This record gives sequence, C-alpha cells and structure tokens, in this order.
Amino acid sequence: MKKCFFLIFVVALFSGVTPALASETACQTGLASLNLTPVAVVCGAALDAINPCEFAILILLMASMLVNDTNRKKALWAGLGFTLAVFVAYFLMGVGLLEFLRAYTLTYSQYFYYTIGGLAVLLGLLNIKDYFWYGGGGFLMEVPRRWRPKMKRLVVGVSNPIGGFLTSLVVSLFLLPCTSGPYVVILGMLASKTTLVKSLLYLVAYNIIFVAPMLTIVLLMYFGLSPEKAENWRKQKLRLLHLIAGVILVALGIVILGGWI
Repeated sequence: MKKCFFLIFVVALFSGVTPALASETACQTGLASLNLTPVAVVCGAALDAINPCEFAILILLMASMLVNDTNRKKALWAGLGFTLAVFVAYFLMGVGLLEFLRAYTLTYSQYFYYTIGGLAVLLGLLNIKDYFWYGGGGFLMEVPRRWRPKMKRLVVGVSNPIGGFLTSLVVSLFLLPCTSGPYVVILGMLASKTTLVKSLLYLVAYNIIFVAPMLTIVLLMYFGLSPEKAENWRKQKLRLLHLIAGVILVALGIVILGGWI
C-alpha cells in the first residue's frame, strides 16, 4: 500500500495527470511488479493434489494389498512405488507439453495467454457444477466411468513394489482427464512468462506438491488407517473437493486474464 501511495505521488508530480489517473497508473505498476508466478504454481499444484481420482486409485491399491498384516511392508513399498511413478510420469509429460507450448507461444503469445486464462475459468465452472449438480449434463470432471473397471483390474492385480510402479505409469494416462486441467493452465502460464530453466524448477516443485497427499495416504494406511475409513472420507468430501478446485481455478483464470501474472 505504501508503495502505491509513493508511486501515486511521483506520477502526479512529474506527469501532471489527475490524482485519480495517477492512482490507477501507480497501482497497476505496483501489481505488475509483483511476481505472482510462485503463488500461482503452488495454488495450482495444491488444488491438483486434492483431486479425488488419485485418492481412489491409491486407496484401492493399498486395500488390495492390506488383506493381512504380512503384506503391510509390501503395501507400503507398492504405495511408494505408485507415488514415485505418478511423479515421474507427470513430470515427463509436463516437460513434453511445456516444450510444445513454448514453441506455440512464440507466434501466438498474447492470444494463447488469454486462452489459458479462459480455460482456467471454464474448468473451474465445470468443477463448481459438479458440486451443485454432480455428474449433471452427462459430464463429470473425473475419470470417465467406463474406464474405471479397467483401472480397477490393473490396480487389484498389483502384488509388489515394481508392479505398483509400472501400474502407476499406465494408470497415469487414465487419470489425465481428471488431473490435466490445472496442470495445463500452469504449464501454459509458465510457457508464456518464464525461462525454460525456471519453468523446469517450477515443474519439479509443482509435482512434489502434487504427490504429497498421496504419500500421506500411503503412510497413514501403513500405520493403521483402515481402507474403509479412507474411502468413506474420500466419498464424503468428493463434492467439496470439486468446489474448492473450481473456486481456485476461476480465481486463477481471472488473475491470468487480468494480466497480474
């Protein structure tokens, strides 16, 4: 605020514009000078991390291996392998998509930036729709229901950590409709506004935040949280998670469209 007042004074003194116009110009300059990219990356990763799709698959994996206490260590390592594979898969997909978007934005940077902002708002509104009208309109911001039996067969068949890792690489492709929205928005923003090196560092941070709740679930279930309680919690909070994701995505889209990032 002090910065805005100082800028108002300087602009009014040396440019001769009206105080109201000076105020607007100064505050816009102050906002433009703020680096909101780290905040946007953390918010995007956090809302992506609370996505119910990964929770459902991970809980199913752990439950299928925790049939008795003798499998507890295997379940732990399978869960850790699953989480690691998600990190690797999404990081590599992010690098590939980032390179594509960077090449595209060289020609259509301004239009592309507005497209990313509009996409964030649209995805946010669809998530909010799923809070008030779950699955309404024949569209759901989750893994399509027809894919779920295949995913379940893959996950239930896991019997060791290597299997958990390999299965996760395949399942990551199924999860794309559920998780790609925030990821694409953040990647588009990074492609437009940061260097390649900074983008890759942000990408690492994004994916660490993304898998953190999965790691937490693995450890909680290893130390005694029952699969039934974990799944019941997920079902109870499902619509709320959609609402949270929707509100943050809409806000992020507005910030992007406003040029504040």
